[in-house]
Parts: sequence; structure tokens; C-alpha cells
Amino acid sequence: MGRLDGKVAAITGGASGIGEATVRLFIEEGAKVAFADRDRERGEQIAAELEAAGADALFVQADMQHAAEAMAFIQQAAAHFGELHILVNNAGIRMYQNVVEASEESWDTMLAVNLKAYAMCAKAAIPAMVRAGGGSIVSTASIRSVRAGTNTVQYDTTKAAVAGLTRSMARDHAADGIRVNAVGPGPILTRFHEKRAADAGREIGEFSEEFGAETMLKRPGTPREVANCILFLASDEASFVTGTLLFVDGGKTAM
Repeated sequence: MGRLDGKVAAITGGASGIGEATVRLFIEEGAKVAFADRDRERGEQIAAELEAAGADALFVQADMQHAAEAMAFIQQAAAHFGELHILVNNAGIRMYQNVVEASEESWDTMLAVNLKAYAMCAKAAIPAMVRAGGGSIVSTASIRSVRAGTNTVQYDTTKAAVAGLTRSMARDHAADGIRVNAVGPGPILTRFHEKRAADAGREIGEFSEEFGAETMLKRPGTPREVANCILFLASDEASFVTGTLLFVDGGKTAM
């Protein structure tokens, strides 16, 4: 028996990094999975791989910057599979600016993708979860929810807001049988960081060592390690866990 047998999950930002790792892990654990991403080519490639292996997966191209597309994805996922039990709010973007450099337009974009889309997906998902008898929402926050970075004022602000959104939704919807939690990844080595290293002309091993140096474990984490924690929070194993921000950071926040 898989830990998500009989469950239907919707995952945003599912075509790369933590999102892709979560899609693949949920499929392994028996879930039917709908996932959204703005990268159509990569999303369709992943869906084809999963379907060829016998998985029940649906890819929907959607840009979380637009609330209508975010909500339509959730509605399509629930309609396609007939029910919905799990929402993973994972899509996100990052800009490297301080508050003086940041424009109104960039603020609007960051808030739309990293915060408003999480609320809009939940708005669409919760009624479907209620019809299914309950559910679980897991959002990707960050260690930046509680620790400031350098020139990441917009990212840090939105991730702090995700932590607050998580607590508020957990309290509002506990009576509906819906648990709401978040993970707070620290240094996680993804293709995004590999590209940053390549663009800077740096060797990935050296970059990785430096990237994880400030953790207790002296290494960066992997997308799969974050996905494992999302799986726990989404599953019935976390039946008494709600309103929580679980750091997945090699101990960095505790230092």
C-alpha cells in the first residue's frame, strides 16, 4: 500500500525542482496527480514519462501570476479525477533586489505568484476537499519566512506571508477536516542553482560545498528531501499536524 493510495493531489510548479520531485514521489506513493507549470514543454515531457510508466497524471499549463489560471487549474484537476484531497502550493519566483531597486511592477508580480496564487488555489481547492470529506494543503514557504536574505526583500516578504497564510487557513478550516501546513526549505540544490553556478563560471562541486556550508549538516539538501517532508504533511501520518511550518534546512535556521 502506498501512503497516498486513493488520494488525488494538485501540485503547482510541478515541472522542476521541489515541485517535480513531489509529483514523482506522490505518484510512487499511489496518488493520482495533476500538476501545473508555465513550462509546457517540460511539463508535457514529465507527464508522458509518468503515463508511460502506468501513472495517472495530468499536466496543465498555467501561469500562477494570473489568478484565473490558478483557480482554473484546481477546478480542472478536481473535474478530471472526480475529487481532490491534497493541494501543494509550490510555484514561486525570486528576484534579487532591495526595496529601493524594486519597482511597483515587480512587487505586483512577486505578490501574485508567491502569495496570491497560494490563496486562490486554496480558495478553489477547499470546497472540493470538503466534498471529499477533508484534505490537506501544504505550501512551500522558506527559511526566508523568518530569516532575512540579502537583496531578496520581495521574496522574503512573500515567504513570511505564506507562513501567516498557512496559520490562518489552518485555523479557519480545521472544522472542515482540512489540515494546512508549510515546509521551509533552506539551501536546496536544484537546476536553478546549477544554472546560477554555470552562469557564474563556477564548478558545481565548489558551488554546492559553499551553498551548504552554513547548515549543521555541511551540505545542501535535495528536492527529494523536501518532497519527503511534503509527503509526510500531506499524508494521514500527519493527521494531528496543522498550522505548522516545518523547516527542511539541515539545521540552518536553528543556528
